[in-house]
Amino acid sequence: MHSSIPVDGSDEPVEAASLFMELASETRCAIIASVANRPAKLSTLARELGVTVQDVHRNANRLLESGILERRDGEFYLSEFGRAITMQLPYFRFMKKHSRFFQEHTLAFLPDKFVHRMGALEKCRMVETVTVVMQDLKKLEMSATRQLKVMVSQAWPEEGQILIDRARRGVELRTIIGCNTVFPQNVMDEIIPAMAKLTSANAIEQRMVDKVSTALYIADGRAAIMFPNAKGEVDMGAMLAGDSPEFVEWCTDLFDHAWLHAGPADVRKAKIV
Repeated sequence: MHSSIPVDGSDEPVEAASLFMELASETRCAIIASVANRPAKLSTLARELGVTVQDVHRNANRLLESGILERRDGEFYLSEFGRAITMQLPYFRFMKKHSRFFQEHTLAFLPDKFVHRMGALEKCRMVETVTVVMQDLKKLEMSATRQLKVMVSQAWPEEGQILIDRARRGVELRTIIGCNTVFPQNVMDEIIPAMAKLTSANAIEQRMVDKVSTALYIADGRAAIMFPNAKGEVDMGAMLAGDSPEFVEWCTDLFDHAWLHAGPADVRKAKIV
């Protein structure tokens, strides 16, 4: 007979199963979401959720017993434990919503601390097909009036012209390229010389990493990200974009992490085709 308890005596699987059991009820999740906004009595919750008082009472008692809720003066509150749990729910909602996307894309390149914060991407939109992605990127980059940060896996002439224009208009511009970033020959001939002059004039800051695993674009409170496919190549045909503070902060932190670990840029080390 196989034991359900790990051989090392750890009860972590049991604890996790117990917690997920409490969250497996739509009614209990609705109660948690409601009292996360404000304390409420049984009758208020029943009216708000459209269920009977008896049903609320039964499910709220389970949440009390598990330590997720507390009750004072007839009202239900989130405990500190419950509050911590609600802070993690966006992670599961985001991953569930985009589960098919992540069957074809990988997070293996991300440091664990960014994977743990994936819930910050919940309020974003999926942009699909290369044509629409490129259109959205142009709008995002052209909208920058203060700051623009880009980490690119593939350079293209029109984007290069936009970056040059933004830098000349006084936009603070930082770019990250990788040894795997693809530079078409016409970009090398027509765009790079102008960017090199702006870099020499401190109008553009540029750094380089061994490999760009994701494409990032951040401009004045808006951001977009492209993830790598299962082969580790950035997928230019699908992009997550958004302007929520949490989404922009996550993307900015990831860019800054890459910037911190990057070295001097030398476009000659990139992939020129």
